[in-house]
Amino acid sequence: MTVSLAAGALRLDLEPELGGSVGSFTLARPGGAFDLMRPLRGARQSLRAGMFPMLPFANCIRDNAFTIAGRHYRVAPNMAGARLNFHGSGWLSAWQPDEVTPTRAVLHLPDGRVDDIYRYEAIQTFSLDPAGLRVRLEVINRGADPMPFSFGLHPWFPNHGDGRARFAATTVVRCDPEGQVIGREAVTAATDYGRSRRPPTEYVNVCYAGWDGTATVDWPAAGVRLTLEADPVFQHLMLHVPQGGEPV
Repeated sequence: MTVSLAAGALRLDLEPELGGSVGSFTLARPGGAFDLMRPLRGARQSLRAGMFPMLPFANCIRDNAFTIAGRHYRVAPNMAGARLNFHGSGWLSAWQPDEVTPTRAVLHLPDGRVDDIYRYEAIQTFSLDPAGLRVRLEVINRGADPMPFSFGLHPWFPNHGDGRARFAATTVVRCDPEGQVIGREAVTAATDYGRSRRPPTEYVNVCYAGWDGTATVDWPAAGVRLTLEADPVFQHLMLHVPQGGEPV
C-alpha cells in the first residue's frame, strides 16, 4: 500500500512494505512533476526506490564478524552474489504505517532482526511542508545484550542531465571494492566538493568523514536546488555513482 503526502508543490509517496522506502519525491512545476529523488520504476525492490533506511548498521561489518564484551558474532550475507551483509535488514523488511495524515506519516518496524544477533525496533517519521521534507530515524535495541548500532538514510538523486553536488568534508575514508575501510586521507582537489561540481559518470563509492552536515544538489537547467541538512550524529557522507546509473 502506497502512503502519499502532499504540501504545497511537494508530493511524497512512501512504500512501507518495500523496506519503508520512498517511492517518489516530486516538485510540481508548470511543465510537469520534477523528480527530486529517483522514482521507483520497474521491479518493486527497495534498491530501486528513491530512498531507504540503513539499520541496524550502515554499509557493512568487516568480514561479517565482530566481538563485543568477549562474545563473537557473525552475520550472514543478505544480497545474492555478495560475501557481506550490506545495510542490515531494515531495507529488506516490511514496515507498517502507524500514523498517517495528509502531511505526516510514521512508519514502524516493531521487530527487526539480523539473523539471531540483532533484534531491534525502528521508527521513521516523515513530515512534509511546502518548504521541504523532514525525516526522523529512530532505532531501539530490543535484544537481551548491548550491541553496536549504526544507521543512515540512502537517497538516490536523479541526474536530469546536469546534476551538480556540493558538500564540505575533511577526510576521505578509502575502501576496498567490497566497501571495507582500508585507510584515510585528506580531501584533495580531485575529491573536493566544497564547490558545486558535476559528479563523475563512472563508478564511484567514496565515504567522506568530517562532513559538516550540509549538502546541495543543483539542477541548473531546471533552476532547482535541493538543500540537505543533517543532525550532528551524521558525520559521514557517501558519494556513490553506480556504473551507468544515477548518483546517490
